[in-house]
Amino acid sequence: MKKKGLFIISLLLIFIQISAQKVQFSQFYAAPLVLSPSYTGMTTGSRVVINYRDQWPSIPGTFTTYAASYDQYFPKMKSGIGLLVVRDQAGSGNLNLTDIGLLYSYDITLNRYWHVRPGIKFEYGQRGVDFEKLVFGDQLNIDAAPSTSSLEGKPLTKVGYIDVDASVVAYSSQYWVGFSAEQLLRPNQSFYEYDSRLSIKYVLHGGYKMPIHRKRMKSKHEAESVTFSMLYQNEDMHDQLDLGAYWHKVPFTLGLWFRGIPVIGRQTGYESIDAVIVLVGYEIYDLKFGYSYDYTLSKLIGITGGSHEISLIYEFNKNLELKRKNRQVTIPCPNF
Repeated sequence: MKKKGLFIISLLLIFIQISAQKVQFSQFYAAPLVLSPSYTGMTTGSRVVINYRDQWPSIPGTFTTYAASYDQYFPKMKSGIGLLVVRDQAGSGNLNLTDIGLLYSYDITLNRYWHVRPGIKFEYGQRGVDFEKLVFGDQLNIDAAPSTSSLEGKPLTKVGYIDVDASVVAYSSQYWVGFSAEQLLRPNQSFYEYDSRLSIKYVLHGGYKMPIHRKRMKSKHEAESVTFSMLYQNEDMHDQLDLGAYWHKVPFTLGLWFRGIPVIGRQTGYESIDAVIVLVGYEIYDLKFGYSYDYTLSKLIGITGGSHEISLIYEFNKNLELKRKNRQVTIPCPNF
């Protein structure tokens, strides 16, 4: 029964991955270019970000996700330019997704307190699968080893597509709110000759950074704050709401999140809470490190093994003059 259960769960994971193409990180602010094109160049220099996620490791053939990005801010053009590569792999059939994106953002100063930053992402993606490693229903035989499957037609093993994402972020020194629309071209990613186009995905995020003991601060390294944040996502008829908070005091960051609280009236029959996420971050000079663990709260509790996630952020070539000039309007969202 245990092997049968794992087999069924593995199949469900594959179908979930097919219908939900975009990858997701628990440390979404530590994967800024994945979250929104508007975060491109949201520094005073250059930035390299590396992310790794191992989701549900106790179940065979589940999700492993890698992301790497580079972005740069050009003050004379008030623009940020970036490159993002994402690789996602799931299932015993090596169902995989590779996305390469070119991103651009432009900074608009509304006044001395508020900035608005529109962004756009042009993306080429490729989805692949190894059908030889999959076991289908017509191959199963109680008294013998699996036979060769009689697939109807010859499916493709790779599908390429082009897509576009658009976004905007408004921010001050303590507040921020962002919105993005992804998969605007609704690419068809079917391995057969079917029309299986993706739905447009909408993302809304924002938060508030509350300084602590500001009047007592003598230097940056004494700065302490608590940040409250949310992330809402909608694709087709599926909703997800993440709520959490971070405590930060250089060089440490601690975070606690709840994921998967559905909006009332949607997702009838789905679990009300998917996971609780605990995060620890540490920074040394220009290098920031984050680790988080997702503890499953749904009916799969005790089976999945949770999820592990690691992020590295390195900032360099900083423009100190620009940093001093814009110190009051640096976006307040946390790095993790």
